[in-house]
Formats: sequence, C-alpha cells, structure tokens
Amino acid sequence: MKKLLTIAAVAILCCIFAENTQAQAFQKGTKNLNVGLGLGYGVGANASFDVGVHELVSVGVGGAFSSRNYWGYRTTYIGLGVRGAVHIGKFVNEALSIDDNKFDPYVGLSGGLRIANYNDDYTNYYGNATDLLISFGGYAGARYYFKEKLGVYAEAGFPYTSLGITLKF
Repeated sequence: MKKLLTIAAVAILCCIFAENTQAQAFQKGTKNLNVGLGLGYGVGANASFDVGVHELVSVGVGGAFSSRNYWGYRTTYIGLGVRGAVHIGKFVNEALSIDDNKFDPYVGLSGGLRIANYNDDYTNYYGNATDLLISFGGYAGARYYFKEKLGVYAEAGFPYTSLGITLKF
C-alpha cells in the first residue's frame, strides 16, 4: 500500500510540474484517469480510464466500491463496467467564451456488472446474500485542468455521482 501511495504521489507531482503546452482539454487520443469519491449506494471510491477515439467521443472502463452499515445491516457494492461519452466542450466553451484548454464538459452512458453483498447481523431477517446484477446508467460531467495534465472532475448521474482528481496522459 505504501508503494502504491508513493507511485501515485510521484505521478501527481510529475503532472503538476510538467511543461505547459497549449492543447484542447479533449481531443482524439486524449487519455484520462479519474480517481475520486462518490455517492451512490453509500459513500465510496471510484476510478475510470477513458481514451478519446474521435474528436468528440471517448470510451473507457470504470469501477466503483461503496459500503454502508446501518444498525447491523451491512451492504457492499462493487461495480465494474464500460463507459462512453460525448465531449461537448467544443460547443459549450465557444458559446460561453470559456478557455478550450481547461474545461471539458461531457455526457455519457455506462453499463456493466455490479456485485451486491448484503449482511444482516442485527435481526438476521434478511440473512446474508450476494447478487450479481447488470447495471446501466447515464452521467453528465466536467473536467477542469488547472495544469496541463492535472485537474479536477465532477460527474452527476445514475447510479453514481462522484468528484475527484483527473490526470491527462
């Protein structure tokens, strides 16, 4: 775990001190790694990786983990899936006179599998069970880069809403 945190810290520092060049916030070939905290089935952590496959379109993979405990009734959710987004910054940024190099708004769809684990240690009325479910959803989000390769993101959607840091490669 200590090695993982060290590697993450070095990656973030490299992005912060990277040389600035002018480029659009999103374009074909752009690769983004999002890591954040979210709400949906309790508070949890999530990550996603997207690749620009067209001037306006990205595809990627994502995962989320959340857990909650309420009076001995514990639920844990793990989601893994694919996602696709249309990046509308070209239109929004021009209409609102926003810097194209820093702001990347997008809308997308996601789908995948969700593992749901339920434990009722309080009354045992519900028992203990694990389900594998198919999950579909939609989201709208935006990234704001305060450095060329480092920024923040926020996504609101169903079944998960999140915010965190984003790294561009």
